Amino acid sequence: MWTWSLNWGEVTPTIIIGSCPMNPEHLARIRIEAGASAVLSLQHDDCLKHWSIDFPGLVLAAQRSGMALARHPIRDFDLEDMRRQLPGAIALLAQQQLAGHRTYVHCTAGLGRAPLTVLGLLTLVEGLDPEQAIRLILAGRPGAVPAWEAYHGCVEDLAARHRNHIEHRAYELYQSGVHNDPDADWAEARAEVLRSELIRMSNDLPYKTNG
Repeated sequence: MWTWSLNWGEVTPTIIIGSCPMNPEHLARIRIEAGASAVLSLQHDDCLKHWSIDFPGLVLAAQRSGMALARHPIRDFDLEDMRRQLPGAIALLAQQQLAGHRTYVHCTAGLGRAPLTVLGLLTLVEGLDPEQAIRLILAGRPGAVPAWEAYHGCVEDLAARHRNHIEHRAYELYQSGVHNDPDADWAEARAEVLRSELIRMSNDLPYKTNG
């Protein structure tokens, strides 16, 4: 049976995945020991209630210490909610990364929703293939189990939402003869459009320094 402890692992020089801080003292450890300048919480209200976490107290502690703290709630063990909420979580993480932060990404255990969000950022924004991304994640956070069904569903939803734009870009690539392969044209166009959309979403978000 899983029991909580504050622990983390570095996935990239600017991304850490860990378990949730329960109080301001834990947040201070994350700032000092993990060297994080920003925190992205993916805990749902149900998580906060179950663990009696005073999130406003964490917000105040973050403000006092100069840490950026954002929260994008995702319901635990709910694949449909993960699928729906993943683009927004990726956009928030991208915002912190583009602002130059070293970000501590957490859900409750730091094994499901947090790795899923990092997987989305590494593949859809930073351009790693999924195999590269999961190797990095597992090297820094052994035991991570991102929900691949939610990840692939999210990608499908984004591609369907922006199909016209993807088709237009794929046609441009086809006309240029870069690949001489319609499937490669489509794959590159989809990657470009989804990255652009997630960056646009991150730019449209108000800059968050609290929850």
